Amino acid sequence: MRKFTALVAGMTLAMTALPAAAGVVITQKQHVSSGTNSRDSEQTISVQGNKQKMVTEKHTIITDLDVGKMYVLDPNAKTYFEIEFPPKGQMAAMMAASTNAAMNFKKAGTTRDVAGFKCADYDGGGHMMAGDYTVKECFSTTAPGAEEFAAFEKHMAAKLKEAGTTTANGEIPGGVPLALDSTMKMGKVNIPGMAPEQAAKINEMMAKRPPVSTSTVVEKIESKKLADADFAVPAGFTKRDLPAPNSMMMKRGAMRMGQPGAMKMSPPAGAPAAGASPAAP
Repeated sequence: MRKFTALVAGMTLAMTALPAAAGVVITQKQHVSSGTNSRDSEQTISVQGNKQKMVTEKHTIITDLDVGKMYVLDPNAKTYFEIEFPPKGQMAAMMAASTNAAMNFKKAGTTRDVAGFKCADYDGGGHMMAGDYTVKECFSTTAPGAEEFAAFEKHMAAKLKEAGTTTANGEIPGGVPLALDSTMKMGKVNIPGMAPEQAAKINEMMAKRPPVSTSTVVEKIESKKLADADFAVPAGFTKRDLPAPNSMMMKRGAMRMGQPGAMKMSPPAGAPAAGASPAAP
């Protein structure tokens, strides 16, 4: 009995001595161009355990896989709304159209050095509700927080598949993405539930738009312990009703959930948003 008690005590002591799992904070720079127009921006993505936070110039998006919620915050207005995750109904149908492309990667066979770390290129893309999308992302398994980031991505992808939100069977690269280059060629918009006349007007507008090219590069990546408060809605924010799905689709950069590369990097600017991983502000 004494040996058993000593063993339990030793195990308890060993467990309490283990270091707490650290998170990862990624700072990205993005350049977007379409025709003669261009824009530069910066954003950060933080991941720890089953939680992710993306901070852009206008919005903050928190994804908590444990509670099954996404929180979309407007820091300027100090308001937020919630989205069930994985989504259901019309939101799920919209998300499925874009997540299938997000999980359709194949090894390109080339490597690069980005932010001081070696990464391997993967090609992906497909057809989305806004048109045809191609992407090359460079994933690193040696950068700080690579395992933590990859674990979150796999858990998120598993939840989407369990809910039937995506049927993608392509390779999901391990590690953390350090660079993304994408092109979105606008086509006919196909949004579930949208009135034909409204879709026709949007398609007429989209047909006149040149392709959108997006380049996102990690400037800084660090592994660090993050506080629970970093993934919570701040005090003083007012909850508001969830916007209609169609209006969210056309709010450029309001949300990025389910866009190709959204769970890993930034989706292409100008792509309709479905609901955000690592974006078009």
